[in-house]
Amino acid sequence: MKNQLLVNKTAVVFGAGGNLGRQVAKAFIEHGAKVFISDIDKTTMAEIQGAANVRKVDAQNEAEVNDYLNTIVTGGNQIDIVINLSGSDPEAYNHGKPAMDVSLEQFLIPMKTATGTQFITAKAGFKHMSEGNGGVIILITSTLSKISPPWTTALSASHAATEGLVRTLANEWGPGGVRVLGIRSEAMTESPTINYTFTTMGANIGLSREQMQGSVEEKVPLRRLTSGAETAKVAVLAASDLAGFMTGAMLNHSGGHVLD
Repeated sequence: MKNQLLVNKTAVVFGAGGNLGRQVAKAFIEHGAKVFISDIDKTTMAEIQGAANVRKVDAQNEAEVNDYLNTIVTGGNQIDIVINLSGSDPEAYNHGKPAMDVSLEQFLIPMKTATGTQFITAKAGFKHMSEGNGGVIILITSTLSKISPPWTTALSASHAATEGLVRTLANEWGPGGVRVLGIRSEAMTESPTINYTFTTMGANIGLSREQMQGSVEEKVPLRRLTSGAETAKVAVLAASDLAGFMTGAMLNHSGGHVLD
């Protein structure tokens, strides 16, 4: 291993079977962490090599999440890092469609599967970190939380809510030695969600999937989008001692698309 930013740290990655989840788990392992991975579908994590444990966990089930972390701790591990990258099918909440076509039930799906699950895993992580030597909890959002374009009603609201959660948990849990950080990422081009988004939103205005991506890239000062592997490097930074005095902040991985 060339890099050792996370050596002697134990990380728990929820939603490790998705595009970004796999990349983050791999990056944590490459940087020397002992990594426990879980997802609602255990088969999606097969390509991740070197994990300490692989387990099926529904991040919407608070009892399952707590049981998983309890098992890790009773096995002699101190939890230093918790990150949750769970998501849901964008078609389920009519992502890329006008707000008038989104029902209340659909609107609330990302609130449960993204914001809600991150709240559940954050609470579970804090319990063990506050009883030990502290740690860091990392939440994920996207540029939708700030730019909020048309046809992204449910996900934009969910990501904005998650950023509010980062700030309030950081204020509440900081005295216990627990840092809470967020990563606000630009679109990751290989992500199935982004592929669906560009295809659907492009169709709304007569653009192909490739043309839709190009129109977004034109709005980014760096004139490109990002990847899961690149975003995972930001997660490594947030989890490491290099960011040891940072809490309550959103690491702005937007290529300048969001300037604040």
